[in-house]
Amino acid sequence: MSTALHLSSAKTTTRMQLRRAPTPAAPPLTDEQKRLIRESFAKIEPAIDLVAQAFFRKLFALDSSLRAKFSGPIEIQARKFAAAMKLTMITLSQDEELTPTLKLLGARHRQLGIRTRHYRMMAKALMWTLEQSLEKGFTRETRAAWSALLDKITRTLS
Repeated sequence: MSTALHLSSAKTTTRMQLRRAPTPAAPPLTDEQKRLIRESFAKIEPAIDLVAQAFFRKLFALDSSLRAKFSGPIEIQARKFAAAMKLTMITLSQDEELTPTLKLLGARHRQLGIRTRHYRMMAKALMWTLEQSLEKGFTRETRAAWSALLDKITRTLS
């Protein structure tokens, strides 16, 4: 994340303001990437609560400091995560529908101290979880599609 420094003066007072530079937009997902994401999600959806719990366990194993940023038991966080995954699948073809929700979620996450590096750790944990859950079904192309989606989500949240 880059920041721009802006100096402004009003009469005799000089103020410094840090403004976040806009995050460049991620390229849109292709129809093929969306298909691969939907198909792979359909395979894990019947066990989404367990998949989400595995995600959080992996996330906290990768970075135990993140546990403090998620209040409540893993099972509750897993349900929230599962709901977010389902919403993402529903709105996958309608970027304009999901973007405002992600921006609000990103603002809430920033208040909790979650930063871009945390999203990258979450993406790493999710990719591991998908690989474990889908096994041979997690092809190179499917991995690339999920990676593109997670990059797009991270850019919107950050």
